[in-house]
Amino acid sequence: MKLATNNQFQPLSKLGVLLEFGRYSNCFDYLDANNLGAEIGDMVLVTFKGNLSAGLVIEKNIISQNAEGKKINKNKSNIKYLFIEEVLQKGVFDIHWKVWLDELAKNYRVSSATMIKTAFPSGWISKYKTNSNYQKNFIWISASNMDDRSKDELTPKQSLLIDYLFNKKGLWQSELIKYGFKSDLINRMLKKGFINKTKRKKSDELDTSFFKQNRVNPVIPTLTEQQNSALSHIRKINPGEALLLWGETGSGKTEIYLRISEIELLKNKSCLILAPEIGLIPQLVDRFSHRLGIDVYEYHSNCSEKYKKLVWNKLISFDKPFVVIGTRSAVFLPFKNLGLIILDEEHDNSYKQENPMPCYDARDVALDRAKKHQIKLIYGSATPSMNVWKKVYYEKKIYITRIRERISDTKTPEINIIDMREEFKKGNTKILSDKLLERLALLRSKKEQAIILVPRRGYSGFLSCRNCGYVVNCSNCDTTLTVHSGNKGTKWLSCHWCNLKRQFINFCPQCNSNAFKPFGVGTQKVVEVINYELPQLRILRFDRDTTSVKDGHRKILTDFSKGKADVLVGTQMLAKGIDIPNVTLSVVLAADGLMHRPDLTSEEKSLQLFLQLAGRSGRAEKSGEVIFQTYQPNHPIIDYLKNRDYESFLIENSKIREKSNLYPFCKVILLKISGLDNYLTEATGNKLAEYLIPSCKEKNWFLIGPAPSLISKIGKKFRWQILMYGPVNSVTPLENTPNILDLIPRNIYLTIDTSPVEI
Repeated sequence: MKLATNNQFQPLSKLGVLLEFGRYSNCFDYLDANNLGAEIGDMVLVTFKGNLSAGLVIEKNIISQNAEGKKINKNKSNIKYLFIEEVLQKGVFDIHWKVWLDELAKNYRVSSATMIKTAFPSGWISKYKTNSNYQKNFIWISASNMDDRSKDELTPKQSLLIDYLFNKKGLWQSELIKYGFKSDLINRMLKKGFINKTKRKKSDELDTSFFKQNRVNPVIPTLTEQQNSALSHIRKINPGEALLLWGETGSGKTEIYLRISEIELLKNKSCLILAPEIGLIPQLVDRFSHRLGIDVYEYHSNCSEKYKKLVWNKLISFDKPFVVIGTRSAVFLPFKNLGLIILDEEHDNSYKQENPMPCYDARDVALDRAKKHQIKLIYGSATPSMNVWKKVYYEKKIYITRIRERISDTKTPEINIIDMREEFKKGNTKILSDKLLERLALLRSKKEQAIILVPRRGYSGFLSCRNCGYVVNCSNCDTTLTVHSGNKGTKWLSCHWCNLKRQFINFCPQCNSNAFKPFGVGTQKVVEVINYELPQLRILRFDRDTTSVKDGHRKILTDFSKGKADVLVGTQMLAKGIDIPNVTLSVVLAADGLMHRPDLTSEEKSLQLFLQLAGRSGRAEKSGEVIFQTYQPNHPIIDYLKNRDYESFLIENSKIREKSNLYPFCKVILLKISGLDNYLTEATGNKLAEYLIPSCKEKNWFLIGPAPSLISKIGKKFRWQILMYGPVNSVTPLENTPNILDLIPRNIYLTIDTSPVEI
C-alpha cells in the first residue's frame, strides 16, 4: 500500500469504486490519499484481496483523515481504508449521465452500481487492460507498381486481388483472407513481387471498410406524398418530444429514418437507432452506411467486448457526430451530443429485459432520456403497441403521423386462411396444406421466393408415448425437451431454457412401448418435410441455432437476398423488418399455439406478428400472397387479420382493458421469487405477501399471490410470483417498503419488475 502524503488535517476524498467479478459486481470504498485527482467516471487501479484490479469510480465524498489513513466513525471505531494506486483513464462517463442512471436505478428498484454495470459493456471494468499502449504488429498488403506485360501474366483471381488492393490502397492480410483471398494465393504473389508486405500496428479504429464500398453517389428515392407529410411532422417536433410513425409494412419508414438522421447529422448531432433483434441490424447498418457520409457502428450482444469498448471510447472521446445501431442495451450509450433516437418496430417485446434486474424497458428508458436530455424520439411500427397507443390517444404525451400506403404500386398481399380441419377431412395429415404445396412448387418457375414462419425452433416440440401418454421433460425445468435433428439424421433432446442435452430414445421408459414419437412442429421438421415433398427447392433456415455464429444473421439474409435459396424457414425473427424484394409468399404454420398463450396480451402480440409477416411479401414490383394455416379460422384475431384492421383492434381492445382496469390502464408490479428449495421459496412468497398487504390496502392496490409462475421451475430453481396492480397515477406500495430485501432468506432470489410485459 502506498503511504499518504496528505497532512493530518487536509480534506481527503473517499471514493466508491465499482469492481466486477464475472456476472457480479460490488462497490468498495477507497481513499485518494495521494491526491491523484480521481473523479466520478474515472477508471482507477486498486488493490483487492492482495491483487491489483481495475475499478470504476461511481461515488466521491470529502472526508477528514488522521495521519495513519484512518477515519473515525460515529461509534468511535477505526476503519482502515486502502488507497487507489493509479488513475487509468479519465472521464469514462460524465456526471449528467450518472445522475440520469441514478434516477433510473430508483425507478427499477436497484442500486446505482447495478444500474451502471447494466449500462456498461460486459467485461469492461474487470478486463480493463493497463498496458493499452502496447500494440501488436499486423501484416499489411499493398499492390506493387506493375507494367502492362506483368499484368498479362495474372490469373483472373490474381487480377481481382490487385484491383482490390489498388481500390482500397492496401488492406490487412486478415481482411483479404476474410474476403476470400486464400493465404497460398497471397504468398505466391508475394514471391513474384506482384504485391508488397509490411508490418504495421493497428490503431484503435473500428473496421468499417465493408460498409464504405457503395457510398459514392447513393441512389436517393423520391418520397411519396405521405412520406413527405410524415417527414414534415417529424421535423416540427421539438427536442425532448416523441412521435409515433405509424407506417404500413412496405410504406418506406426506413427512408424516413435516413432523411431525419441526415438532418440531425448536419446539426452536428449523433443518432441512435434501436432494433429489437440482432437479425435486423445488418440490413439497417448496410443501408445507413451506404447512404450517409460517416461511419455507422453496431452495438449488441454479438459484438466482441473489444469492439464495444472501442465504440464507447469513441463516443466519449470525440465531438463529431456518430450513428450507432443496436439492440436495447444501446439505449444507455454515453453520447455527448445525441440529437435523435429512433426506436424501430417499437411493438416488439424484445425491448424488455425480463431478467436479471434491472427489468427495464428500452421504450420507456428512451422516452425518459429524450425528455431529460432534450432529444427527439421516433417510435416506428406498422402495428403499434397498446402502451404507445395509450400514450398517443389517451394521455396525449406522444405525437403521431401515419403512412397508410405502400411505396410500391403493387396491391397489398392477398390473405388466404387455410382451415386445417378441412385438410384433415380430405385425408391430408401433413403439416403443409395442399394449396401451400402447390404454391411452393411454382416458386422456381416464377423466380420468386417465400418465407415460412414456424413458432418453434428445433425438430419437434416434445417427445411423447402414444400408448401411456408419458412426455419427456427437462430434469431442471418444468417444461418438455425439444427434439433437434442433425445434418445426418441424428436426433437429440434439448431444453430451450437451461440448454440441457439428452440422447434421443425410441422407446417409452415408462411402459417400454415403441409408440414413442415426436409431436409438434419446429423449423427443422418443416425444412425436412419441404425437402421431401419438393426436393427441387433450395431452403435456408433462420433461427437461433443457425444465426448464433458471428455474422450469422447477415450471411443468411445476404444469401437469401442474392437468390441462393427459394425458401427461408424461420422463427419470429422473420416478421421483424426483413425487406427482400423478391419475396412474394409469406406463410404462417401452426399459428394456433401463438393465439392461445396464457398471457393477457397474447391476442395483441399474435395479431402484430401475423400482420408483420404478411407485410414481408410483395414489397417490390411483384404482387404478394399470404397463406395462414389454422385449426380455428373463426377466432376473432383471424377476422382482424383478414381485414387488415389493426386500428379497430386497438380501439376495441383498449376500451375493454380500460373498463376492466387491465394493463396498460393500470400500474403493475411483478415480484418473482426463485430458489432451489420449493417449500422455502413458497414460504418466502407468503411472507412477502403478508408484509405488502397493508401497504396495498393503504394505496388502494390489489395483490394476487403468491402463485407458481407459468413455468414453475427453470434451471433447478422453483419460481413463484406476486402480482400487484393499482391506479396509474398512484404511488406504488413499494415506496414505503425500503426493507423488502431484508425479508429474503439466503439462497432465495427476488426480482422486482416494475413494468412487466408478460404476466
